[in-house]
Amino acid sequence: MAYTSPQPGQRITAAMLAALAAEWKPYTATLSNISLGNGSVMTRYQQIANRVTVAWNVTWGSTTTGNMPALTLPIAPASLGGMRWSGDLTISRGTGSWRAGWAVLTDSSTSISTFALMNTGEITATLATAGITMTANGWIEGNLTYEV
Repeated sequence: MAYTSPQPGQRITAAMLAALAAEWKPYTATLSNISLGNGSVMTRYQQIANRVTVAWNVTWGSTTTGNMPALTLPIAPASLGGMRWSGDLTISRGTGSWRAGWAVLTDSSTSISTFALMNTGEITATLATAGITMTANGWIEGNLTYEV
């Protein structure tokens, strides 16, 4: 739903206030770069005015394969001629330590791309390049806020 800010002198309605105090809602994201197998994914979003925050958790199963997932959006981003938004990401391979990562969205995209931090300090969308071997019960979780 497009958000229009109140104008000077405009009466504030219950619907306008409700748009500023939105609840978290589940949505079904389509994943790419990964075959979920018996793994699971949980995605939720919240829209407050013209800002949408997306949160997700992809849990590896014993038959999950692939790389860093890309997730479709619940609401299309604003078209701003090249704007980019970034978010946080945490990766647990199922055992051992956690790894940081990033989530990125451009205003011309329909999905959030995710990247893992490599030992060199660079990022990659390929788990093996980052030195990460995912096991059952490993997970990738993150969040990103963007403009609509």
